[in-house]
Amino acid sequence: MRLRITALWLALALLLTGCGSLNITSAPAPTIVGSDGEGAAVLRDSMPNCTANPELAQQLRAAIEAQQDTTVQGWAAETITACLDELLEAPELFWCTGYNLTAVTGLRTRADITFHWLYDDGRARYDAMCAAADAVLADAPAGDYETALYLYDWLEDTVTYAASEGYDQTAYAAICEGRAVCGGIADAYTFLLRRAGLQACTVTGTAAQDGRTESHAWNYAVLDGAVYGFDLTWDNSDRFDAAGREYRMHEWFAVTAADLAGTHTSDDARGEISAVANADNYYIREGYLLTDDSMDSVLSIWRPQAETGGNTLTFRCADDAVYQAVCFRLFELGEAAGLLRRLGLAGSDAFTVTYTMQDALCTVTVYLSPAA
Repeated sequence: MRLRITALWLALALLLTGCGSLNITSAPAPTIVGSDGEGAAVLRDSMPNCTANPELAQQLRAAIEAQQDTTVQGWAAETITACLDELLEAPELFWCTGYNLTAVTGLRTRADITFHWLYDDGRARYDAMCAAADAVLADAPAGDYETALYLYDWLEDTVTYAASEGYDQTAYAAICEGRAVCGGIADAYTFLLRRAGLQACTVTGTAAQDGRTESHAWNYAVLDGAVYGFDLTWDNSDRFDAAGREYRMHEWFAVTAADLAGTHTSDDARGEISAVANADNYYIREGYLLTDDSMDSVLSIWRPQAETGGNTLTFRCADDAVYQAVCFRLFELGEAAGLLRRLGLAGSDAFTVTYTMQDALCTVTVYLSPAA
């Protein structure tokens, strides 16, 4: 199910002039943390029961890959069920949606397993997904951060969020059909990151907004030796400007576990992952972190973004005090209009301008839509 923090969409009066004054507040630049100090980061094992029973897991995986029902002997039914449940969460085994297990207890326990298939040609679709992934990765830049951001942007540009259940939950639907719900989007990101050689996993649980809690899926991945969280679904706007360009969002790219904790809750203790690094957070890495409410500071962050010809201007504030102060100056006192004029973006007929404020992360994004 798709979840987005409620956006505050307001038309910005470009001819509005600022009035009033506000004391400049400042916050120290955050300490840049690149790892947890304990050596190379390793994500938790997403298949602990399969790891503990490799022979059984291999037999079950082989049956799923061949799309054949199977019989296993000598294993407790609880162990078989635990392994199967983990395998069914693997993004690459998307064509298996469930199973029936009949256990016969005697001198040696036997379990007959009948699988439920989403597709009759699952292996062929898997091969197609791998080919599509490899085509995308062929143009990926070098570096963990660069690769992860490239794949994030590719999925944002390619996948349309589908508010429905069923096949849309799969990585295949996202990568090959360009349509998925949060589970499929998260699994697609996990699959692509792993194929690029990066550690990644999908976490399922709930996420909350506006007093409403719903099922959701997001990711963790290791970049440059540290663990980060990602919520590609919440950044996938599926919203386009007048020139037909989708607005790219990166608010939830490489965030900490603390950033996620206010809105995301895993439904499994294994999903509670330590992620304290911020060095590869999008706003820090790109130089979009604001430490005071001065309009010159905002301008220094926005100017290089405007010079690229993109359709968004964004920043993240170092703390809530700066966030509240700068939002007041930009949108209550109307000083945003002056900044846009200084950037050459405030022609009355040139652009439609809207903005969002993300309280949970102290981010601001201004959307520029060229007049049609």
